Amino acid sequence: MPAYVVMGAQWGDEGKGKIVDVLAEEMDFVVRFQGGANAGHTVIHGDTKYVTHLIPSGIISGNSINIIGNGCVVNPTALYEEMEKLRQQGITISPDKFIVSSAAHMVLPIHQYLDRVLNEKIGTTVRGIGPAYTDKVQRTGIRWERACDGSSEEAYREHLDFVEKVYAIVEKEEIKVLRNDIPELVKTVERLKPFVQDVRPLLAQAVKENSKILFEGAQGTFLDIDHGTYPFVTSSNTSIGGAYTGSGVFLNFDKRVAIVKSYTTRVGEGPFPTELFDETGETLRRNGNEYGATTGRPRRCGWLDLALLKQSCIINGFNYIVFSKVSCLSGFETLKVAVDYASDGSPVYQELPGWEEDILGYTDYDALPENCRRYIEFVEDFLGVSIGIVSTGPDRDHIIERHPIFIS
Repeated sequence: MPAYVVMGAQWGDEGKGKIVDVLAEEMDFVVRFQGGANAGHTVIHGDTKYVTHLIPSGIISGNSINIIGNGCVVNPTALYEEMEKLRQQGITISPDKFIVSSAAHMVLPIHQYLDRVLNEKIGTTVRGIGPAYTDKVQRTGIRWERACDGSSEEAYREHLDFVEKVYAIVEKEEIKVLRNDIPELVKTVERLKPFVQDVRPLLAQAVKENSKILFEGAQGTFLDIDHGTYPFVTSSNTSIGGAYTGSGVFLNFDKRVAIVKSYTTRVGEGPFPTELFDETGETLRRNGNEYGATTGRPRRCGWLDLALLKQSCIINGFNYIVFSKVSCLSGFETLKVAVDYASDGSPVYQELPGWEEDILGYTDYDALPENCRRYIEFVEDFLGVSIGIVSTGPDRDHIIERHPIFIS
């Protein structure tokens, strides 16, 4: 049974959506196992750009069954709006192709409100993700199974009663508005009810039948609640452990795919040893169009941090790397990569020669400039993991496959 897991190896925004889209054409199932609408995957087909936040990127090709697993938190309104936007772009979304786990938790308007007033210093997307996971852990959250048994309205009212008692910071007028909005929320949930079921038996049967399964991570390894740069992290397990707890099945992943951006970016607050505050950083941002797919915020940019990536490989057991946005490095006379940290935490750099040629859209590895190949091979040797695919542009055809990603 060919089984794949695709994860970001840095702080997210590495280009996972494109690779998931390429893989999904050959898959029977694509599973999103953690996170919520705080993630954004961009897939480009020709002149059309698709952006997904909750729905697995496999929905674009239309060949697979796409599942939102129990490890996710799902905003009903955001999900419905995303479905409608994709439908307007010609994407078919039906209960036989898209399923939400009944054990996934809901993100409610009150969660978004609490995110605004509680998490300002963390630099979150203010999508309510953290407060929703907080409710899940303290066992006061609302699962999607409440949509199936018809008790969602009762659950919302009870939840608001609980929040009003516990959080003195919540304004009384805000609670009143949220109570008035409950009927509209219930209506949206009812529209989504046909897409909700217990996905664990379905996935267990798929494993038994040797179906081709792809697990799709959101964000990146160092936003993991346990292994990331705490407290400046997301509220779920973005690393490989989340694939198991967020789906309810065990399987051996034949290919554990790391998406590695050829430089480093980060959105929000938190440590970033190789961050650049000069014109070089601005050039990287401009070359890579580094603005968040979810928030539009400009991303912080810096040199590739191999010391950090080494740890990511240990956490996830990566055995295949997709090296993305290499074309964005064209024009630099010298490139730096962090290979270690000094005693004060500052990065220790190794310099490599850059290249002038524009390599956007290249599909032949041997046609790349020699210094570009040297850069790629240096990274590969340092990490001890094969770089199987080099991405040279945003389109799904802008890839160089050095080693097969599909399992024959």
